[in-house]
Amino acid sequence: MENTTELVRLEQFVDKLLNQYNELKAKFRALEVTLQERDSHCASLQDTIAELRGERSMVGDRVAGLIDRIEQWEAEQLAGEGQENEESANAQSTLFEPDQEKT
Repeated sequence: MENTTELVRLEQFVDKLLNQYNELKAKFRALEVTLQERDSHCASLQDTIAELRGERSMVGDRVAGLIDRIEQWEAEQLAGEGQENEESANAQSTLFEPDQEKT
């Protein structure tokens, strides 16, 4: 009878170990799935980052082009004002010169 009791205890112990093993195995599989999902999410985020960097570079280039165009326009405006000022000064100077036809 003592052997039977020991066998029952041993069976219970083995059952407990097997149950714990199966639980750990299930947790491991769940963790593997979670890891794969996170790896996939990280890869997706890295693709998004690369895409956004490309867009940022393109926008930066376009903004730089716009700034260049504005600077060119400003330079043209300043050159045009300088020329207008010269023409205006020449026109004003002729207004105050004595009329040579009358003499």
